[in-house]
Amino acid sequence: MGNAPDISARSDRVSAAPDSGSPVSALLEMLPYVLRTLKREPALAITLMYLFVAMAGIFYNFSFYRRFDVPVLTLSQIGDFLVAGIQQPMALVLVLSTFPLCWVFDWINMRGRRRRAAAAARLRALPSPTYVQRSRLVMFEWLNGRRWYTQLTYVLVVLLYSWTFVSIYAGYRADLVKHGDAPAVRLWMNGAAEPLAPAGPRPWTYLGAIAEYVFVYDRETGRAAILPVNAIGRIEPVARAGSKPGLVVAPIP
Repeated sequence: MGNAPDISARSDRVSAAPDSGSPVSALLEMLPYVLRTLKREPALAITLMYLFVAMAGIFYNFSFYRRFDVPVLTLSQIGDFLVAGIQQPMALVLVLSTFPLCWVFDWINMRGRRRRAAAAARLRALPSPTYVQRSRLVMFEWLNGRRWYTQLTYVLVVLLYSWTFVSIYAGYRADLVKHGDAPAVRLWMNGAAEPLAPAGPRPWTYLGAIAEYVFVYDRETGRAAILPVNAIGRIEPVARAGSKPGLVVAPIP
C-alpha cells in the first residue's frame, strides 16, 4: 500500500510523456544505440570509418577521371578500391567534416520540431478546429512523431554532402591538371630507345595510376592515354623551371 503513490506517480509520468509534446533530437536518440553497439564491437568503428574513407576515394576516382574520359571503375581491381581513400587526404577531411554537418543539421531540425510542437499545442487547445486546422495538427504530429524519417534524412544528407564535396574537389583538381598545374613526365615503353612522344611539344601530364594501368594526359590534344603497367619500362619526372626533379605523385594512384 505504501508503494501505491509511487507507482501511480510513475504511471502518470509515463502516460504524460507522449502528450508532453517535447521534441526529441533524432540524432541524440540514435547515439545511445550507436555507442552501445561500438562498445560491444569496437572493431566496427574502425571498419565503418575505413569503409567511409574508401567510398570517398572511389567517388573521387570516378569524378576526377571522368573529366578525362577514363573509365577508372571498369579498369580498377578490388585492391584499388580498398586503398583509394587512404591515398587521398581529402577523403579524411570529408569524414571529419561530416560530424559537424550532422550536428548542425540536427540543430536546425530541432528548431523546426519545437516550432511544430508549439503550433500543435495551440491547435489542440482550439475548442472547435476547422478541417484545415485538424489537417495541420495531423501533419505536425506525424512529422514530430516519425523520427525514423528524420534519421533516414540524415543519412541521405550525408551521402549528398559527400558526393557534392568530392565532386567539387575533383573538378578543382581536374582544372588544375588541364592548366598545367600537375607533374609532367617522360615515359619509355618496354624496348623503346626514345620516350613516348605526345602530340605537341609539351610533355605528358601524369594523372595517376592503379594496379594495372598508368594514366597520362596530353595537354595539346586534351586527351588522356591509358597505358598498361607491364608495357612501361620507365617513367621520368620532368623538372619545372627553377625546381629539381623529384618523385611523381598521382592525385589518385
